[in-house]
Amino acid sequence: MSSTLSPAEIYRRSFTFIKEKMGLDNSLKSSIITRVVHATADFEIGKSMVFSSSFEDSLSAIENGTMVIADINMVMSGISRYNNKKCYIGDKDIAMEAKRTGISRSYLSMSRACRDNPEAVYVIGDAPTALEALIDSIDAGICFPRLVIGVPVGFVSALEMKSRLLAFQGNFITNLSNKGGSAVAASIFNAMVVYLHVY
Repeated sequence: MSSTLSPAEIYRRSFTFIKEKMGLDNSLKSSIITRVVHATADFEIGKSMVFSSSFEDSLSAIENGTMVIADINMVMSGISRYNNKKCYIGDKDIAMEAKRTGISRSYLSMSRACRDNPEAVYVIGDAPTALEALIDSIDAGICFPRLVIGVPVGFVSALEMKSRLLAFQGNFITNLSNKGGSAVAASIFNAMVVYLHVY
């Protein structure tokens, strides 16, 4: 009976099943895909993951405690075992500016984050407009992320923004589909943190 299994054993069996099903190993890339599939129970999203050629270099940024910027509080809350993180979406001045200009809070908050933290790690799982703001800031020479985890979910602009991210010359992790979300974004970052502790 599964009710008699410890949480650790359930995790172990789940991860083993996913790895065997997808032919994954113990590399960082495989560890990330495994956690994404585990978080979503969706093998297709695992198959859609795309990594920049040198994304593993960004492990050093995480190991050194680089500031992590999340697009929404749910992503920030989902990031575990890492304290140096921030989300601007709830700032009152962002809400006021959004009301005044008609520009989305997601876009404005990420633009502000880029100005304040140009060399942060960015974790985006909710709003395509947040990823749009980040890419616009990169293109404008305002922001130089150590890593971009860009997996917003949605049918409007999500895939378009992920496709734009492919042109980023730095380190990134994304997926080329409309799927994504907060759990996916957090699971990617958490996989990297766990990998650092294990290896």
